[in-house]
Amino acid sequence: MALTAAWHKYDAIVSRFVFDGLRRVGLQEIQGHPSVITAHLPFIASPTPQVTFVLAYLLIVVCGVAALRTRKSSAPREDPAWLRLLVQAHNLVLISLSAYMSSAACYYAWKYGYRFWGTNYSPKERDMGGLIYTLYVSKLYEFVDTLIMLLKGKVEQVSFLHVYHHASISTIWWAIAYVAPGGDAWYCCFLNSPVHVLMYTYYLLATLLGKDAKARRKYLWWGRTLTQFQMFQFVTMMLEAAYTWAYSPYPKFLSKLLFFYMITLLALFANFYAQKHGSSRAAKQKPQ
Repeated sequence: MALTAAWHKYDAIVSRFVFDGLRRVGLQEIQGHPSVITAHLPFIASPTPQVTFVLAYLLIVVCGVAALRTRKSSAPREDPAWLRLLVQAHNLVLISLSAYMSSAACYYAWKYGYRFWGTNYSPKERDMGGLIYTLYVSKLYEFVDTLIMLLKGKVEQVSFLHVYHHASISTIWWAIAYVAPGGDAWYCCFLNSPVHVLMYTYYLLATLLGKDAKARRKYLWWGRTLTQFQMFQFVTMMLEAAYTWAYSPYPKFLSKLLFFYMITLLALFANFYAQKHGSSRAAKQKPQ
């Protein structure tokens, strides 16, 4: 009882803070309007669970990175067998789940006669709403990506881009699942999921191939293409958000939120691409 009472007090404080903040930035439409499809599902009816997940995630990142940076350096070592199995299982789960979500989004869009862009959310489309909720929960599960990096000691991979993307994308999908889990949200679900199929397939292959340089060159040559595909995804999602903002009956504030969010992702991924692949190209072209 004491824990329940403490949670309710904490929930009231966090909810008031979040909704007041949304109102100040012009997103007051989110407050008090949970979808009838998802309001009864875990983590949706209040922003408090999502805020708590993100705060816990950031705390783990900060503590994990600090611990790795203060640890005495040692020679590189092979990952233990249990960690390799964890990574492989994690990637297989996300490959399978992403393939399901992409195909299901297409099927439900066809079932309800969606336009490619420009379809409003309907509270009657419970299966599409359930799919959007599943996508939201999958974004919480993807926090495990960062945990794996920390367990492997790959502190250089825990970049601002990585942490920002994981913390923010789950929050964006909470807002969509809370307000309008359907309609034009189908497109982001449809396009993001095959990108994740490719991305986690790449990670799975990298784990299976280990440090065999010859095999990695043979089977992982398409890393640059994968990043390009991710950036293409952000461009098309930004265009969709602009179109739905102007012409769709889908909630305008969600389209506006997605539009500006996609700009931040495109800028960060473009910088990552330039640093990683631009420098490698320059190195190849440098006279010997």
